[in-house]
Amino acid sequence: MAVHIGGLLSLGAAALLSGARLASAHDHHGANLNLDPGEPIGGAMKMHIILMTVSFGILFPIGLVMGLKKHRWHVPVQATGGVLAIIGFVLGHAHGGRSFPENAHSKFSWFMLWLLAAQMGAGIYLKLHTERRFNDRARPFIKIAHKYLAALMVVATYTQVLLGVVAWLGFCYDGYMGQCLAHLIMGSSFLAYGIWLLLLVRLATPWLARFGRSPELYDSAMIMVWGLFNTFTEHGFIEEAHGWSHKDLQHTSLGVIWFCGGLLSTYMLRKAGPSDRSMFPAIILIFTGCAMASHEQDTEFSTKVHFVFGLSLVLAGFTRCVEILLITTGLIKSNSKEPNPFQYISVFFLCHSGMAFMSANHESVAAMENIGIDIGTFSLGFLSISFLLFFYAYFLMQLYTDLGSNDKDMMLPTADDGTVYQTVAQVSEIRGHSSDEATRNPHVLFDAADEDDYDSPDMGSTTFRNRSTTVDGISPRSSDEIELGPMRRD
Repeated sequence: MAVHIGGLLSLGAAALLSGARLASAHDHHGANLNLDPGEPIGGAMKMHIILMTVSFGILFPIGLVMGLKKHRWHVPVQATGGVLAIIGFVLGHAHGGRSFPENAHSKFSWFMLWLLAAQMGAGIYLKLHTERRFNDRARPFIKIAHKYLAALMVVATYTQVLLGVVAWLGFCYDGYMGQCLAHLIMGSSFLAYGIWLLLLVRLATPWLARFGRSPELYDSAMIMVWGLFNTFTEHGFIEEAHGWSHKDLQHTSLGVIWFCGGLLSTYMLRKAGPSDRSMFPAIILIFTGCAMASHEQDTEFSTKVHFVFGLSLVLAGFTRCVEILLITTGLIKSNSKEPNPFQYISVFFLCHSGMAFMSANHESVAAMENIGIDIGTFSLGFLSISFLLFFYAYFLMQLYTDLGSNDKDMMLPTADDGTVYQTVAQVSEIRGHSSDEATRNPHVLFDAADEDDYDSPDMGSTTFRNRSTTVDGISPRSSDEIELGPMRRD
């Protein structure tokens, strides 16, 4: 479930850049904001939007979570989503009503179709269980491809939704493509950063403990790489630039500070353990927010929008510093079953900062000014969208947790103090015992990384215990030999 955010950001940026180049290859003179074109979009296009939203926005993400938990409804949900997506694809390319200029959304839809076909084909192949009939050497590779295609589908879906909104509104044509892409890519990176932190808070604590790394190490590495990317792409990368404006200088300097600050934090945390924390990623967010809050724009409305974005980043960085302070002083227990409510605050402000920055592109701001919307209404509108996105991400992660707790016998054992013990190494670190002493602790389960990967979703708890223990209750594994003791049932 924990996919490295740097890889996802690279995929998303590459998809947006490729889509932009497809769009720029055609003449779009006269394209403008399409809020009130006077021509209805037609029933076919409405059904296209509805079907694609249901399939890619609802069914496929839920099916992905079910697939990770090997739930029996995984295949029906994904199959239903596939049928609706194919119907929606046909309607999107054969609709009447309003005509749209040739755009990246239409071009990228073919990649989405082939990605969907590959993903569903791999799923059908795995469901046939050919290994029961012959020595299927391709199956392990297809399983890996099936999982990574699912992760790619999430990023591609998000990219296609953005491109769809751009096509609907008529943005990013002619000379606006560069600044439009900069806002979409950077805003998406902040949004993804927030989702990544939510993933760490909700689900990835055992994963981090197993790798033995500080949570901020991954933040720092991502900030360093993204800063390097920004340093060389903010001036003349998409479009030919003539001279350096104050905006070019400020955007490039932000890339430099991200790279330098990320490099410092990454080096400091290179040997740090899960209990070692760093505030430098949060400090970088605070400085970035201060710079963007004072970022001069062409209009007063645009300056206020950038101020809201900068304020969100400052609040995200500040609350992140407070969170780390509370964790390191023991006021927040990082190994408890449920995260402290305060840990969600910085995550939300990061998500909102991403939405605010995406809304701050020139055409969007100009459209709001022409309609007569004030900064308060504008900010509250995008704040509502941020709440919805946060809700959906939280819902999917909660669904992942709930599906894993349906079978009580498959739950990780929990001690009386509320600590969920995952591995022998984690128990040793928490209780201060040696590995040999932790081996005899009844509240220890084997390392999930060493468990065999089963295809059957209906595997019973008896099979689970028989495959992981012997007559004396001791695991035959040599690395993390454990005792499967009593489990608390809620």
